[in-house]
Amino acid sequence: MPELTVSMPAYNTARYVGAAIKSVLSQEGVDFELVIVDDGSSDNTAEVVRSFSDPRIRLIRNRKRMGVGYCHNLVIRESTSPFIAHVDSDDLVLPGAFAAMLKKLKSSPRIGQVHCYFFDIDANGRTTRDALRKRREDFLRKRPPGLDYKRELLRHGTVINHLRTYRSKVLQEVGGFNEKLCHGEDYWMALLVVDKYDIELVPEFLYAYRIHSGNTSESLRFKSLRFWWRRYLSARELVKGGRIRFPTEKQYNLSKLMLLGLGDALGLSQVPDLVRRTLSIPRRALRVARQQVLAPLGSRLYTSAVHHLSWPVDCPGSAEGNGLPKGKRIAYYLWRFPILTQTFIQREVRALQEAGLAVHIVADAQQDVELLGPDARSLMEQTEYLLPINAERLRAYKHRFWRRKPLLYPSLFLYVVLHRYTRYKTFAEDKGVFDKAVYLAGTLEDRNIDRLHSPWADRCAFVSLIASRLLGVPYSVQGRAFDIHRDTQRYALPEKFQNAQFVITNTQYNASHIRTLLCKQHWHKISVIYNGVDLEGLVPSPPTESISEPTLVLSVARLVPQKGLEYLLEACRILRARGYAFRCEIVGGPEEPLYTDYHISLKKLRNRLGLEGNVFFLGAQPFAQVLAKLRCAHIFVLPCVMAKDGSRDIIPNSLIEAMALQLPVISTVFAGIPEIVENGVSGILVPPNDEQALADAISRVIDDQGLRRELGENARKRVEEQFDIKKNIRHFVGLFEAQRTSAR
Repeated sequence: MPELTVSMPAYNTARYVGAAIKSVLSQEGVDFELVIVDDGSSDNTAEVVRSFSDPRIRLIRNRKRMGVGYCHNLVIRESTSPFIAHVDSDDLVLPGAFAAMLKKLKSSPRIGQVHCYFFDIDANGRTTRDALRKRREDFLRKRPPGLDYKRELLRHGTVINHLRTYRSKVLQEVGGFNEKLCHGEDYWMALLVVDKYDIELVPEFLYAYRIHSGNTSESLRFKSLRFWWRRYLSARELVKGGRIRFPTEKQYNLSKLMLLGLGDALGLSQVPDLVRRTLSIPRRALRVARQQVLAPLGSRLYTSAVHHLSWPVDCPGSAEGNGLPKGKRIAYYLWRFPILTQTFIQREVRALQEAGLAVHIVADAQQDVELLGPDARSLMEQTEYLLPINAERLRAYKHRFWRRKPLLYPSLFLYVVLHRYTRYKTFAEDKGVFDKAVYLAGTLEDRNIDRLHSPWADRCAFVSLIASRLLGVPYSVQGRAFDIHRDTQRYALPEKFQNAQFVITNTQYNASHIRTLLCKQHWHKISVIYNGVDLEGLVPSPPTESISEPTLVLSVARLVPQKGLEYLLEACRILRARGYAFRCEIVGGPEEPLYTDYHISLKKLRNRLGLEGNVFFLGAQPFAQVLAKLRCAHIFVLPCVMAKDGSRDIIPNSLIEAMALQLPVISTVFAGIPEIVENGVSGILVPPNDEQALADAISRVIDDQGLRRELGENARKRVEEQFDIKKNIRHFVGLFEAQRTSAR
């Protein structure tokens, strides 16, 4: 008996159901069956399902369309598993999803249902970093710990997200799904469950919700009144039938919460007086006016203003100080901290602190907590996290800055509205960015911060610029990799750089690029400081006379397109054909959910090339384990390329660490890598996107013992000369000290 039954109703989703099935079959650590109910499809959905030979798949066909509720009940009757998960046939389940859902369900017998975070993808399975960031912020704001699901279900309805997973006995106890409903059967079930059991959230992005022309639930998204009316009818029917009791309690009064929900549906929840005044207006007339007149007109005006108007960030009051003591209290502001793949940020902060600067870390949220080492955890304890934003504190900060700088405050808001800091933006997003800048400025003022530094030139730099003007303190920025080269990040880069007191970048390659964004009068602000490593913690192992078979080829990289790992797999195919005995290990996790497809494509490529016995994906690992792997490796390979969206690995940190450990390294002639590796001296560089050249270089290093030893020794010397953090940090400290002195 499988532990989990996955229910997947399918109606005319032949284009997408194959991808949905593959995402389910890729789940590990859970014994499951996948029951697909073809609900009377008129396309070749059933044929696509039959093309899979996996014994875990069962196909049931309905002669005619019966509805999602009927399909789910059919699976419940067929299942003998203790848990049931519902997956739509046009969506994707991310790796590790089932294991995380069952772990939460097993944590307490009181939990009857769990759900998770999700993000939108288009018909081709794509999303953007900005969209993902916005969705994460929405969830942190709307799904705080301890959410009262009873209240939220009655008022807002859509608080139970996709990949709903249940205890089977709970579904049987409450009587299954309502088969009469065309839409909203999941809402009906949530009301039944929450009346007797707890509903819990797994706060991870584990599901991708596909938006396409045939998505019926997406078409309902814009019909908020219709959705509200269906919710009301469902709740009222369940109460009258005696199937749920909680809406009769005073704190969950059905009429009161549904009335508030109506205000939300009308977009009037924040203006109760206006709601009362407009109740006399016919609902249809109000809806038509909003949808067909006011909303389009407002959208056109906003778009026109963004395209054709401008507003300066330097305005009356922006250069005024606020009386803060001028010392050396520097705030580092980031989106996430700490991040496992950004150990260079951690080293940078620690080195600045050891050099005598008081660096206060501020971040929106944490990441990779379970994989962090002691030093990262120590820094995390010093970090102040902004999300979720405290509404009361935000109101106090707004009042403070408005009262103190009545000209500057609205001027900065106009600057945000009239500047394109991302590809697609809305007025609501502008308000969110400005609110975060106000919240950041108020938080820093409470901590007596006198300088704000953004270690990335991404949206955090834009927020930092606004916050620094509000606070009246200097602002500086670093441009490193994706934040200045990725297509989606190119917006507002000149403003971020030219308004900074100084700009730091990590290669001459980047410095040349940044100069193209700035007038020549600002070029003097740019300083190149290479990423640094702690050489005391990177002591090479004693050299070996020969490589014992199989040769261990190691790559440490996030599973993202710019790492070029598909060329490493192709090179492994060539090496195996030449008769080499080797083991290729890839340490690093996927950057989910943005690059889940790339992660899956790599595994498919490995299987298609028949390299299951040669290539191993080891996943993300703590830094101590990464070092252990580097010490055991014979050759380090990182075949960086340019991704389709312009992303590129400018100065790979793992490459520098491998060189410090005296490993022979092989990479590509691309971006800032030639500034790290001297071709033929401290490593071997090959053209990017060339698996044949890559295989030739690996073969050469395996075969030539003298070359291997020479490359490793020179690599260590190169790192000692250029990438010793104790040397490089002096330049960094000097910039902060020089600006502080000049400010005085």
